[in-house]
Amino acid sequence: MKLWHSTTSPYVRKVMAVIKYHQLDDQIELQTIQSSFDPNSPHNQDNPLGRVPALQLNNGEWLYNSHVICEYLDHLGAQHKPARHLLPRDSKRWKVLQLHALTDGIMENTLPIISERLLRPENEWWVARHQQLTERNIRSFKELARYLVQFGDELNLGTISAVCLIDWYALRGEKLGVNLHDIAPHLVQWAVKMNEKYTELNETLPK
Repeated sequence: MKLWHSTTSPYVRKVMAVIKYHQLDDQIELQTIQSSFDPNSPHNQDNPLGRVPALQLNNGEWLYNSHVICEYLDHLGAQHKPARHLLPRDSKRWKVLQLHALTDGIMENTLPIISERLLRPENEWWVARHQQLTERNIRSFKELARYLVQFGDELNLGTISAVCLIDWYALRGEKLGVNLHDIAPHLVQWAVKMNEKYTELNETLPK
């Protein structure tokens, strides 16, 4: 299999953590992109959406969405060890999916902001929209802190996604004008503990 990969994307990091958890490293060839915005980048030829991560299966088919890729790899890795599923097969599955949806929703709110701030001069930013999305994210981070209480330091697809989000925000916080240490310090502390406890997270920290 072949994975289009970026060293800073929280979506890619989520996939990489699942790969390491299930010890699938030797089955996947990493193809690292330099810029997802470069129309001439090879990943834009392979992947019609032009987004990372994208996973090419051994039969040549492509999976494009990080959640789809994670669930596929979780199924693949747990075929012989069902107890190792990162996405539960019992009633807790919906709680994990809800956590995953909340973290992905915050990232989806953030992408338009970070794209403009990285690629456009400040006088061209849609400031009112940025403010609206940032306010939504602040409310959502508070909800994330409340929702995470039930999981503690458990490792599942939802908590992996949450750690990836929190660490990415710490990396991009200055550019976003959001300091998680101020609005949700307990989330930052929780992510630090998760990174210390799980090699899958420690080895995939954004660079």
